[in-house]
Amino acid sequence: MKFLTETRHRLVDRTIDGTTNQVSEPYTVRMPKLPKDRDAMALVGVSALVLALTLVAIVWSTYSIGQLLGGGVGYAAGMVFDAAWLAVLLLEWLARFDPAKRDFPRKVGWALALVAAGAIFLEGMLAGGWQMAAVGAAVSVVAKVLWWAVFKHIDKDLSPADSQWVAAEMSKANAKLAIAGVRRQAAKAEVAARLELLAAERELNEIAGLDHFPAAAKITAEQVREHEDGSGLPEPVLNRANTVREQVEQGPNISHLARVELTAGASKKDAVEAILAKVPDAKQASVEATVRRERNKLDSAGYR
Repeated sequence: MKFLTETRHRLVDRTIDGTTNQVSEPYTVRMPKLPKDRDAMALVGVSALVLALTLVAIVWSTYSIGQLLGGGVGYAAGMVFDAAWLAVLLLEWLARFDPAKRDFPRKVGWALALVAAGAIFLEGMLAGGWQMAAVGAAVSVVAKVLWWAVFKHIDKDLSPADSQWVAAEMSKANAKLAIAGVRRQAAKAEVAARLELLAAERELNEIAGLDHFPAAAKITAEQVREHEDGSGLPEPVLNRANTVREQVEQGPNISHLARVELTAGASKKDAVEAILAKVPDAKQASVEATVRRERNKLDSAGYR
């Protein structure tokens, strides 16, 4: 028995300066040399040979059917005939564990191969007689028979119980794929619905803001007027942008000062001068109007 030396790696503890870490350490082992799988090599060789013969059949059918179709683009169309049944072989190989599913691509492959052979036979009859037609059509048939023999060798035949187990496992896997696909579609629909709701709410908020803007402006004007005519206490106002009540800083209340001066017995002129002395930034015309209005209020209230 022959042996081979293999280099492998393992983790070992190594302590450096009081710190222990695991490091990879190489080591060698002797392993018996396994014999080559000659069955697999033979199958690969046969498959390669059959593939080469199939390529020859495709070239021959492409030329023959292309001639039948008038050449030019007809050659491209002629390639379809043999290439079609060759492509179906892949489906037959993928279904090697499921006899029921494997049967359909096998039948389709035979039908396509016979169509290609029939087209070649027709071109041979027109070109040189039935001998040439029969031999030319046999090229595609032989290639298909060779592939049928290869697939018969690699077919995975299962007992009825094992076939049921395979079908059950495939059903579970397909169910998981279906559930995942449905959940993904549902998630996409949910995201789209939420985005639509958010867009609708934003538009409603914008419309609501436009509806409340004039009212907010009117309330603010009324509050400013009450402030000018009020008792001097600071009044909250509404912010026009978001209707949030905010406290504003108030200066000296001219109406309150005028009322104080007048009730103390000062004349209108003296009251104006006293207010201007206390509030130098006030306009004289505005102060005179305020004093006059407060004097009228006191007169109407019976105060002398």
